[in-house]
Amino acid sequence: MNAETFFTAAEQQRILSAVVAAEQKTSGEIVPMIVNSSGRYAEAEMSGLAVGLVIGTVAALFVHDPWTSAEMHMIWPLAGALLGYFLASLQPIKRYLLSKARIAESVQMRSFAAFTANGLHHTREHTGILIFVSLLEHRVEVLADRGINRKVSAGTWEEIVHIITAGIKSGQACDAFCQAIERCGAILAEHFPRAADDRDELPNQLVTK
Repeated sequence: MNAETFFTAAEQQRILSAVVAAEQKTSGEIVPMIVNSSGRYAEAEMSGLAVGLVIGTVAALFVHDPWTSAEMHMIWPLAGALLGYFLASLQPIKRYLLSKARIAESVQMRSFAAFTANGLHHTREHTGILIFVSLLEHRVEVLADRGINRKVSAGTWEEIVHIITAGIKSGQACDAFCQAIERCGAILAEHFPRAADDRDELPNQLVTK
């Protein structure tokens, strides 16, 4: 899966329209974002390389031919290492090589960085909210600025996480994003109704990086 092509142009326009509609009711700013992964996870490839090297070495011992040169015997460990590295770099396999703690830490750090990079901490009333999806890890994070956190409990956003994860699993990712954005707008409107002098402070389109 690729973040830039995960949604079609028409679906990205639907998401943008959902953000615009949600922000018509609130002074809050909603930023949806989707990324390929939250980390490089080089240790996964190194693990695959090491395992492949061991398997290749064992294979070389079983097919040992005294009439074959030492250089030829090195092909098995080398081939095993390269195959292990390649397989471990594939997203579905890489995810299973990572611990839940490692994934949680990476997604949390990446979402915090994205929150700052996209200026959500600079809104006038500190009412920015980031809906962050990381594809490789199959994780969704919802981060709200301090103005929102003063009035809305953190557990509130679990509903948003569930809407998006369920939608992606069922193949209805765009519908789920739009529903989640609409729900965020409704929650924010309860505590931060749109003021007469409210202005759109952040871009409304889906961020893909």
